[in-house]
This record gives sequence, structure tokens and C-alpha cells, in this order.
Amino acid sequence: SPCKQSKQPLQPEQGGRTPGDKAALVVIEDSTNERDTPSLQNAFLLFKERRKAQLKEAGKLKRQAEKKRNNPRFKTELRRLFLEAARGYLGVPYARRFHDPEWCTCEGCEEKGEQLYHEPLFLDCCALVRRCVADLKEQFGFKLGGGNQSYQFDTLPVRVDSINKLKPGDLIFYEGKYYNPAAKRPKHDMVHVEIFTGSGEKGEGTIGSREQKKWVKEYDDYRIEKSPRWKLVSYHFVKIDTWLEGTCKSFCPVHLWPVTTARRKTATKSVFALSSSEDEAADGDDCCAP
Repeated sequence: SPCKQSKQPLQPEQGGRTPGDKAALVVIEDSTNERDTPSLQNAFLLFKERRKAQLKEAGKLKRQAEKKRNNPRFKTELRRLFLEAARGYLGVPYARRFHDPEWCTCEGCEEKGEQLYHEPLFLDCCALVRRCVADLKEQFGFKLGGGNQSYQFDTLPVRVDSINKLKPGDLIFYEGKYYNPAAKRPKHDMVHVEIFTGSGEKGEGTIGSREQKKWVKEYDDYRIEKSPRWKLVSYHFVKIDTWLEGTCKSFCPVHLWPVTTARRKTATKSVFALSSSEDEAADGDDCCAP
């Protein structure tokens, strides 16, 4: 009868493995693949562990910075280190996507005599600021989130009405309107940011990543007379004293930024998925240049 089980022993196949062994092997391989895919519960546990580690690091950085802040020259020295860090990135190109991987003939590659596509690091305007703060995280007591220049603007509530009231290391934000109506509009219409140096003939110089096909430069004048992408509305002169005091949070009542805005690549569909690395540059629509 077809329903009766055969009492004949299974004969081993070549290599000493029975068909049953082979089936079992297949099941084991399949279950391994399932285990490789993190469940929602596992992703949540990883998320909690990662968040706990982030909070622990943030607390450690804050305590270390508070000890150093007792020195009356602390803020002056940190401003100097901030500018020194920015000058260390002079020559770093804006973004890879503006260069041909095969042979780029753009004005930047032609001027520099190098193929910028293959450079190891790229920094747009807000990424330059973020990277400099990260380099000095033990002094500042925090690391900036991955938000763009609008986010950075919201974390610095002290604004002044004249460039003459800025000190080296303060920031200048550029408010503008895009010519392209389909372009993504940034919060507060902040399209660019640069670091004030106080250098240049008029003492109005800056460091910034201003040109998409070029690199971080030091400029004698903060003014951008004309941009092919946006029309200037206003300059905003912003003090970094809040950061120097160890505070980094949004002061904007309208745009509530998340506690940490570090952008991460999602490896799975889980809302708790976190990768182990952060982007150095916004390298997208987040950060804008003339």
C-alpha cells in the first residue's frame, strides 16, 4: 500500500550520507540563513545597546569638558583649536558625486591637476563644521548630530547684527532662495555656512566648502555676491558661545530636531536598525553650496 512506510533501511549515498542526512543538511542551512536575518526583537535590543553606549559616551565627554572649562582661557583656546582644525581640512573636496569616476575634466580637477573623485574624504559646508567639532569632542563635550546647516543654526541661539561683533571661530549662515522651484527648501532657508576667521584685508575672512566642484578654502571675504543656484536673502552672524559652554540642543520652537540627528544607513527594514558608521559629509540635498 502506498500509505505504508517502507521498513527497508535507507541506503547511504556516495560519500556515506543518506538522503535523510542530505535533507537535514538543507534544513540546517536554511535555518542558518533565517538566523542571519535579525528579528525585530533583536534589532530593538541592538538599538537599546547602541543608544546606551551613545549616552554613556556623551556623559563622559561632558564630564571631561566641564573639568577643563574651569580654566578662564578655555573658550579662547577652544576657538583657536576649532579654527586650527578647520585649516587642517583645506583642500578637501566638496563631494564625490560632482566628479567623473573615469576621467573628470571639471574646473576643479583641471585647476588642481588631480582626479578628485578618488580622494578619501569629502566635506561640504555643514560637514566641515561637524567634522571640526567631532575632532574636538573632548573639549566641546559633545558631537554634533548629522543634521545640515539648518540644524547647526538652531543649536546656536546667540546671533549678532554685525560681523564686527564676531570672534574667530564664530559662524556665518547664509539664507537664500533657490531659483529652481522644485529644489528641496531647507529649514529657515539656510543654504550655506562658513567659519569666521577674522583674516583678510578687511578682517572679514572665512573658511568654508563653498564650491561644489572644488574644495575647502580660506576666503578673504565672507560675501557671496552671486550664486547660480540661489539668491541671497540675508547673512546671519552667529556666536558659538553656546557650544563653547558645552550645550548642543535645538533652541527652535518650530523645528524640533531629534535628540541625535546622525544620519545612518538602514541595513534592514527594522525601524531600530543602526549601522556602525556615520557619513562624514551630507553629500546630498542636506547641505548646499553656491
